[in-house]
Amino acid sequence: MIRLETNLPAFFNELCEVIRLFLGAVEIRPEGDGDVIVHEHSEENGLWIERFAASGREIRHTAPAVRGGLEEKRQLKRAAKTGCFLLMRELTGVSPPWGSLTGIRPTRLMYELRERGVEGEAARRAMEETFYVSPDKARLLSDILEMQKGLVDTPENEYDLYIGIPFCTTRCAYCSFASGELGKGALVEPYLAALKREMALDAALMDELGLAVRAAYMGGGTPTALTARQLDGLLREANRLFPGAREWTVEAGRPDTIDRDKLQVLLDNGVERISVNPQTFSDETLRIIGRAHTAQQTVEAYELARQMGFHHINMDLIAALPGENEADFLRSLARTVELAPESVTVHTLAIKRSSRLHEQGYLQADAGAAARMVDGARRALAAAGYAPYYLYRQKYMAGNLENVGYARPGYACLYNIDNMEETTRILAEGAGAITKWLFPRERRIERAPNLRNIEQYIQRVQEMAARKRTLILSQEA
Repeated sequence: MIRLETNLPAFFNELCEVIRLFLGAVEIRPEGDGDVIVHEHSEENGLWIERFAASGREIRHTAPAVRGGLEEKRQLKRAAKTGCFLLMRELTGVSPPWGSLTGIRPTRLMYELRERGVEGEAARRAMEETFYVSPDKARLLSDILEMQKGLVDTPENEYDLYIGIPFCTTRCAYCSFASGELGKGALVEPYLAALKREMALDAALMDELGLAVRAAYMGGGTPTALTARQLDGLLREANRLFPGAREWTVEAGRPDTIDRDKLQVLLDNGVERISVNPQTFSDETLRIIGRAHTAQQTVEAYELARQMGFHHINMDLIAALPGENEADFLRSLARTVELAPESVTVHTLAIKRSSRLHEQGYLQADAGAAARMVDGARRALAAAGYAPYYLYRQKYMAGNLENVGYARPGYACLYNIDNMEETTRILAEGAGAITKWLFPRERRIERAPNLRNIEQYIQRVQEMAARKRTLILSQEA
């Protein structure tokens, strides 16, 4: 246990996040027994002074004092976090690859630099010197911004549509999403009826505002856990209510849920991008993580989709899965490259508190091994013609690393970019889905989360739609 004493208690949680970059999921409290870290903030001659001390060591970090509302709070938080980072680096001798950054979207900092006229090598240097990001990660961010050129700016009259299907045939051991096992399917029809009601109410609002859908994405859960008939009915209704999407993605992520009839339904309804996700090509690992399919089934599902005419397929891999070493991961990566999907997403395992892996006490993989897996993926995918186009980070990830989407030229997913860069309004439907409404003039985002519990969602779906209407109209007026 760590005791953290600070005279900026409003930033206690943010300082804890920095400490956990180095010590993992350690318990941190403002009082009690345990090793003590002391933070004292002061100001002198127009400078903020952040003094941190622990275990007989002390660091003193200074930053120019800033005055004025949200920017003052933001810069003060940054100064305190930097001081905490420098102390922990001194104590542990560890330099995390993402430096002092704890947020999930480091690309946003690069875009802020670009707005100030700082680009290219100067921007990479700024990330290294200000946030202590490694040169390799700074280059990764720069490459992503290059890939996003021409894709990241959305017209103000457009939005993205997300439809959530919170059912899976089995629940993966690492999963923390708002999804449940399909079981006998008793909740599916009531859920789909409620979902269509929510969609109709939201579509009416979009029509009132004169807004058009840019990209549509159906995720979960596993949308293809539905029957072909159910999937067809939902997609037909979605296209009727939200016509004209420039991109349609459906996560057909579990190979054991993919068959010819369902793939034909997707094609008939204009879905051109699907995910067929192996996660790994090791049958033993698939068994451990609760995936009810084999590696061969992944290959068969992928080849069937190709034969039927899908020309944009994504495949997901996860680095640092239970029991896998670097060689195991690279074998899965090589098999993926051999299949040649248009895009590949490389996730780093995050053991969330609500996952079965956490309940089972599984220990996260060695940070060095996880980093070698991720670095090996980047090199191999670059050699095969893929470039990184979006990135996000999560808490509890192996090695404090990242998830990166790679794509061949012309195959970057608009929805993924829009969602991660938060440059586009996201209208979200279904249990656990979160609408993120962007107000560009004020440069802020408001969120309207739907209930995660499926039964409660079904009963209160009109409340979910009314909440969105109130949020959107109160700000759009």
